[in-house]
Amino acid sequence: MPEPQPNQMQNFPPNAEQLAEMVRDAISEPGIAVELRFGNSQKAYSLVAFKDPHGSVCAWTLRKLDGDNAILIWNISSSDQRVILQQLSSDFKNWNEIAKEKQFTTSQHNLPLPTTKLYAQGELRKLQFANLVRLISTDQASGCLELTRTIGQEEEKAVVYFNDGMPTHSVIGVTSGDPAFLELVGWLNGNFTFTLGPGSSEITITKNIDLLIMEGTYLNDHVQELLKMGLTPNTCLRRAVQDIAEEEFRAIAQNEQGISRTLQKQIFDLVDGNTPVHAIVRALSVAKADWMPAVNNMIKKKLLAPPEVPLNSEEVALATADWSMIQAVDRSLIRADTGAYGYPALLYFLEMEFNRSSRYGKPFSFLLLQIGTKATDGSGKLNPLPQQAGRELVNLISRLKRKPDILGHYQNNCFALILPETDSILAKRFASRLIEVLVGGPSLESVAFSIGVAGCPHEAQDLATLIKACVQSRQKFGID
Repeated sequence: MPEPQPNQMQNFPPNAEQLAEMVRDAISEPGIAVELRFGNSQKAYSLVAFKDPHGSVCAWTLRKLDGDNAILIWNISSSDQRVILQQLSSDFKNWNEIAKEKQFTTSQHNLPLPTTKLYAQGELRKLQFANLVRLISTDQASGCLELTRTIGQEEEKAVVYFNDGMPTHSVIGVTSGDPAFLELVGWLNGNFTFTLGPGSSEITITKNIDLLIMEGTYLNDHVQELLKMGLTPNTCLRRAVQDIAEEEFRAIAQNEQGISRTLQKQIFDLVDGNTPVHAIVRALSVAKADWMPAVNNMIKKKLLAPPEVPLNSEEVALATADWSMIQAVDRSLIRADTGAYGYPALLYFLEMEFNRSSRYGKPFSFLLLQIGTKATDGSGKLNPLPQQAGRELVNLISRLKRKPDILGHYQNNCFALILPETDSILAKRFASRLIEVLVGGPSLESVAFSIGVAGCPHEAQDLATLIKACVQSRQKFGID
């Protein structure tokens, strides 16, 4: 690893934002070490993030600085800054004592002014929960933070207790501790009131604020994704796969976020298309912070089907289309004598396909079939096929073509095929197959035909040139 460039030293260990920035810098410039130094004259440390150009994760090293020497404390490989924040939180959990000593020796005039009025009461849409708890932490305030919000017709309440600025106990409904705090990070609307007091003697929150906010933001991403899918507590999830071995399930459910595969399997086993989500959650006694990422991951990995969102009566009416109208339109465009689209309809479809091809760069081909009975006067002209013969020809071509291909009349004695998503090479193969069938059909003594094929955009960039290329490329059978 190359030596990092020396930088200034800050007083305290890096927070979540600084670690995230180190990850971004290391990934954007692989091969260059990113360093952050922290501490004081008695204790100094160097944290380095390094991304190998040929590797996939960041390598972190923490060293204690002692003059010109650097003593290695640990090496960790991870691109998830939460892992590093958790390790630092454990290593330097007593660092606040140093902060208190530093503050005690600082002139009272240099201490920050009280900011209690900012978080005494207000609205979460104006002061986000993460910033709210940071203000309380900055003031090292003790007391109770009460929050309320309205979801549908129901009011939801929560409380967070603080001791000397640190959250110690949190409750939302039946959820408490860290999981309750994580849910609150996702509250974007609602009201809050902070009451100064002795705090709570009950300790249920075990992680520091930065880590809780980071994990809460991560949870909220899952919550928002599931809400967009229409997931509610009453949703009855369905499996996307019915029979799957345990080993295969665990391989598919594997993820980089550390979502428990055991919990995913437990939820999967209870999903039957009839049991609502709230019943599954109650049966497993799991918090939202655990089951929502698990469900979202299984939907992404196609182990569970996305939720089916029920429609109200107005939406049902709007979503119901009268598909019989297609048949009515189709019949108005198709010639009754042959069952193929008429000449005007064919030109309309041809222009639509050309516009689509031009817009999205997709190829298509045009096949021109001129066919008829030979004139008895020896002039070489072709007369229209008898009506029955024309219908049989349309039926024959319809069996050979694909469903998206469009068959219609072109001028007199001609049929044409529009072949979407088909270059001229594939179109010529189809033409060869059609020639084999026609040659093996009616006697060429009385019937003659010619076939031409051209593709867009390789052989023509406009419709006039495309049709001209078809005419010029014709192969003639029975025509002098």
